[in-house]
Amino acid sequence: MSSHHIVRENQEPALVIFDARAIPFEKVQELLEWMPTIIVLHSQIEAVLGWGIKVDVVLVPTGEETMWIDRTKEQQPIEIVTFHSEESAIDKAISFLQSRTIPAVNWLASDTQLLLRLSGFNGDTEVFMYNIRWSRVKSGRFEKWLPKGTVLHCFPEILVKNQFLIEQEGVFFLEGTKPFWVGENL
Repeated sequence: MSSHHIVRENQEPALVIFDARAIPFEKVQELLEWMPTIIVLHSQIEAVLGWGIKVDVVLVPTGEETMWIDRTKEQQPIEIVTFHSEESAIDKAISFLQSRTIPAVNWLASDTQLLLRLSGFNGDTEVFMYNIRWSRVKSGRFEKWLPKGTVLHCFPEILVKNQFLIEQEGVFFLEGTKPFWVGENL
């Protein structure tokens, strides 16, 4: 028995790569299953091209467009998106995603500042960093069934803690006064 799915443009979360080594490649492959839009920071392009995948967009510093068009010629068509030295590449990526009305994004990163910067992104987003999947809790209330022994990470800290060990399986609740991030080990 086969299953057929119709995938519309931007239906699957885009993949933005700021650190190609944020999680093992086997986990990255899971994020690539439905052929998302792939946006890569210029400093990560060599590692990403080594995966043998098609990149859609490269974020590059202003003035380096010609060099990056040449370096990515095997990837054509590819879009080169520039950012100025006084502009954050993260902010440029966010504005690009919003201009394309991409509603959901997975990020590979290694800087927790990204979690703070993403507060302005309206869509659904998950950040993969140091083998942890960070999910934004927009409502300020997290509720999930978890097995005993699970470790949850929080950013920013909740109840003056940034880590919780689940001591008994069941539904776990966390509440904050504003949106926060919950991280689960992969």
